[in-house]
Amino acid sequence: MKTRTAWRMFGVFSLFSVVVLAVGLTLGIRDVIHPAPVSWKTDRTGESSGTPKTSHNLQITALGDSLTRGTGDESGFGYAGNLRSRLAENTKKDVYVYNNGVNGYKASNLLKDLQTKPDIRRQVQQADIITLSIGGNDLFYTQSDEVKPDVIRTRIPTALTNYKAIISIVNELNPKAKLLYVGLYNPFPDLPNAKESAKVVQQWNNGVTQVLYEHPQAIFVPTDDLFRSDGMKYISSDHFHPNQAGYKRIGDRMAEVLK
Repeated sequence: MKTRTAWRMFGVFSLFSVVVLAVGLTLGIRDVIHPAPVSWKTDRTGESSGTPKTSHNLQITALGDSLTRGTGDESGFGYAGNLRSRLAENTKKDVYVYNNGVNGYKASNLLKDLQTKPDIRRQVQQADIITLSIGGNDLFYTQSDEVKPDVIRTRIPTALTNYKAIISIVNELNPKAKLLYVGLYNPFPDLPNAKESAKVVQQWNNGVTQVLYEHPQAIFVPTDDLFRSDGMKYISSDHFHPNQAGYKRIGDRMAEVLK
């Protein structure tokens, strides 16, 4: 009798463990494909929100989505942290990052923040360098695993309208700061329709480049070539975001552009 009861309890415990594991796996996959908006305002390089502005330091205000946040980078640096390290080395100044990257953000979300959040507007006003990554979720957000280039193309006009409004606000708040926009790369080089998705990425990059031409301090930072050759080598396990090596390549490219 005791043995039967013990086996029954063991069976219930095993079933409970399987359910917990399944729920955890489902939530983990959902967070990778459609990450919840969780703000990260402090980078992992010792940045303090109370850092005084002097001629001996540089302030980077990073805006955007999960690429700005650094999702997929095991080190936690992301492109913003790598850019900070390179600038500190090149300029011999203290460089601070205010990282406002939010997983899952679209251009409309960032536009609303710039319109309504005084702390972000203040960080933009005080910045020496402003970095921006946005557009990936506008284009590639999908409820299924299937990437349809024809559907993605229909999302570009609205996203570009919001993007143009973002650039206008940033330029109005701080016309002197260098603005570095991180161009999109094709995150699906291993899919059968890789060539078509690459064309969509190029269409988006061409559109944002035309917007940036209107602002002398804005610079388009190309990244697609960084992931074109052996691209999966620099993509994280979620098959979308860069890994540590990929983010380092982006940060290094941004530092070179600033030179």
